[in-house]
Amino acid sequence: MNGLVKQQIKRLIRLWGLIAALLTVSCVGGLAANSVIVGNDIFVGTGSETVISDIRVIIKGPEEQWASYASMARGLIRLHPGDPFDEKALHASIEVLKLSNRFSRIHVDSATEKDGEALIFTLTPYFIIKDIRIDGKYPLFERDILNQMTIYPGEPYTKPDLSAQVGGIVKRYKREGYVNPKVSIKAERDTEDQQAIILVDIDKGAPHKLGTLTFQGNKYVSSSALKRRMGVWRSNLLPFVGRFSEYLLKKDIASLLTYYRSIGFADAELSYDLDNTSDPSKANVTVQIQEGPRYTVVFDGNRNFWDLTLDKDVVIFTKGNRYNIGVRRSIQNIKKRYHDAGFLDAVIKEEKTTSLGPLAETCQLRFVIEEGLKTIVNEVVITGDQDISETEIKKQILSHPPTMFHDGAFVPETLEADVYAINTLYTKHGFLERSVDSTVTFTGDKADADITLNITEGPRTTVRSIVIQGLSVVPEKKVRSLLALKVGDPFRSTLLEIEKETITSLVSEKGYPYALVQPIVSYSKDHTQADIVYKVDQGSQVTLGDIIVSGNLRTAEKIIRQELEVKPQSALSLQSLADGQRRLRDMGIFHGVNYRIYGLKEKAETVDLFVEVQENKPYYAQASLGYESDSGVFGSAKVGDRNLFGLNKDLWVSGKMSETGHRFETRLTEPRFFGTRIAATVGIFNEELTEFNQPFGTRTTGASLTFGHDWGRYIKTALSFSLENRDQFSVDNQDLETGDDESRTIFVSTPSIRYDSRDSFVRPTKGLLTSFSVDISKGIQNQVDDFVRYQFDTRYYWTPIKRVTFAGMGRVGQVISYTNSELVPDDQLFYLGGIQSVRGFDENLLRYDSEGNPVGGKVAMVGSLEARIDLGMNLELTPFFDIGSVQDAQVDGGSDRFRSSVGLGLSYISPIGPIGLLYGHKLDREEDESAGRFYFSIGYSF
Repeated sequence: MNGLVKQQIKRLIRLWGLIAALLTVSCVGGLAANSVIVGNDIFVGTGSETVISDIRVIIKGPEEQWASYASMARGLIRLHPGDPFDEKALHASIEVLKLSNRFSRIHVDSATEKDGEALIFTLTPYFIIKDIRIDGKYPLFERDILNQMTIYPGEPYTKPDLSAQVGGIVKRYKREGYVNPKVSIKAERDTEDQQAIILVDIDKGAPHKLGTLTFQGNKYVSSSALKRRMGVWRSNLLPFVGRFSEYLLKKDIASLLTYYRSIGFADAELSYDLDNTSDPSKANVTVQIQEGPRYTVVFDGNRNFWDLTLDKDVVIFTKGNRYNIGVRRSIQNIKKRYHDAGFLDAVIKEEKTTSLGPLAETCQLRFVIEEGLKTIVNEVVITGDQDISETEIKKQILSHPPTMFHDGAFVPETLEADVYAINTLYTKHGFLERSVDSTVTFTGDKADADITLNITEGPRTTVRSIVIQGLSVVPEKKVRSLLALKVGDPFRSTLLEIEKETITSLVSEKGYPYALVQPIVSYSKDHTQADIVYKVDQGSQVTLGDIIVSGNLRTAEKIIRQELEVKPQSALSLQSLADGQRRLRDMGIFHGVNYRIYGLKEKAETVDLFVEVQENKPYYAQASLGYESDSGVFGSAKVGDRNLFGLNKDLWVSGKMSETGHRFETRLTEPRFFGTRIAATVGIFNEELTEFNQPFGTRTTGASLTFGHDWGRYIKTALSFSLENRDQFSVDNQDLETGDDESRTIFVSTPSIRYDSRDSFVRPTKGLLTSFSVDISKGIQNQVDDFVRYQFDTRYYWTPIKRVTFAGMGRVGQVISYTNSELVPDDQLFYLGGIQSVRGFDENLLRYDSEGNPVGGKVAMVGSLEARIDLGMNLELTPFFDIGSVQDAQVDGGSDRFRSSVGLGLSYISPIGPIGLLYGHKLDREEDESAGRFYFSIGYSF
């Protein structure tokens, strides 16, 4: 009896210990809302000899969820009928069920049966957030609101999470300038699928307005000039939409401080006070300014450096001079410049002279420089070198006597780097015990320095053998081919760690992520030979268990699994998982993609992958209305679905109307054509176009099919096919060069390649964009459309100094007929002139005939160069030069010569790109031509 009592006490202790552990895990390891309950009788009568008779899964949710959730749960549970009971396996089962992010409550109980214990898992699914609907969000976008929230459609819904969203949204609207925004959030149950719809109602309240803006203490800069530099003041000028924001005020104060420093007030200090006691909806701002003296900087004694060069070392006009720190840093910078140029004993002192001016106190800051003598390397002597030639050693060092491209300055830090470089050279050649000592001898006045580099080479060590032990999952030949060290090569110990990582990575990618590699090196007695042994402990092979996908409300799970390219029960490859995550993110239909892997940390032999996605809104709409010089007044609209039917297909419809015509188009893109990495796009379109100054127009209806592939980050290739019916008609009853109005059916094949390394699509500052395409055209009913048309376009962007970007463009095109007919239709020729080619000329009128009609040619060349100068305050000034030529014309008129223009543009940089006014002036103006032309532009010309 006593033994039975003791046995029951032990079981109870085990039970409560496990319950405490499980409850601790439920609070720490997963979502706070998870609850785990283990039945009190689950361990009664169980022991190491207990066999599990059955695993039962009960889903407490809508009936339509039973089958799918039960099947998923069975795959995650680590216990199976017929297995002996294992507490660790039960713990792992509960933990992995929690990580699935599907169940808000997990209840485990047991029932005794004749052939063992049946484990009963009762699982309550989460309610999933189906949608977040936001009302009253203007002037913010939905994305701005979602970025303030910690919940997202597709994630589990819990009540505590809901109430936690209010604070971030309120804070965001206060930052936008609203006095007392109120936000209410509630959840509704969707009657169709019982999922949660989150309703966010935003009452922004009254906008915070700027009342009075007062400046105190400003003497040198007027209050009106300061106001113009403040965003809070400029926005207040806009009726209905202008708001005051303290967040923007702080940015304005920082901007004003930068401005004061740039004009010489290095000691300036700015602060502000807010007063809205009389009217809470208005903020009366008082800006206190302590201008301090206005600094001017002069240099005295600098014979070897220009003032402009030393100006770069003075930081008081950018970093300020509080507590004289800016002056001290400037002295350090100047002294370093001299030191690096060989003036080892240069002395820099400061002298301040203060005087009173009519508006501000002036402080002349004089940097008095005693340069001293410049130390020049007179000679470099190398001793002790035997196996490596002196010529090769001297290639590694920067300290040497003067040459045509080097002044020969002696700098101690450079000599230290030279010693390190020589040591590295000897290490590379296998000299492990080498030493390099440097000695410097100066002349009495330190004008010259003689450098002696004494090298003790020691023995040279080569690799005698390489042995790889314990490797079975990767062919040894493949491993050896990837190793940097080979038999007979100089031995370099620094490469051992790299070799270790190489072998570990190769083994890991075969499903052995716990692999360990230990390199062991033994040397011969004279240290001339090294034997390397790589001991490989492959560890156990790890397979991928279940792949659980969550958050995909719309996207079909098969699409996500297709991009992952890994399958359950396959060998685990961490690199393949990372590649799959990158591909999912690159699809463009997900806001976020996160992985959780269960079992890897515990070094389990089977791990489960949990993929959590956050979907972007699939529908989008765009609209624009405006004016462009090459198309006149225009309006356009585009609507689409980037995730059609949840299959990662993009379908869109667009329309555009302008003074030059209209175009309606629809396209469907399949990014994984037949499961490959080739994107296929099919489209149909209808267009009528009559370009400015052209005597003809075209009506085109057609269909296209395009196959494209991205070859890494920069290179894209495409192959397009189009079949179109084109009607060419005359304008104002003018005859066409190809004859009467006619209808033509044309089939065009277009291979193309594009290289793009620009840093920005909207406003590039560096990089190269190059494209080449060839149109192979075939007329179905006639031969006039039988030609090959190629176009080459290249653009380069370079920013040598801050705020100045140089942009260059070159473009050439040619039409070559491949039949007996040399006649090419007017609408297939090249025309130049206008904002997209040679500015200063009217659209398409770079070359024209005696009647003023544009003349096209089979060859066109155009080039442009412009400087984009950032003026601040989102303004950009752009001087430019354009040149172009239209050649091989089919009619008389104009000439093949190049024509050019210069001009100037002023643009406002908006979030969608520059919007501005340009003027181009003809450099070779003809008698009957205007001097130039103004253009209104949206975006850059190139």
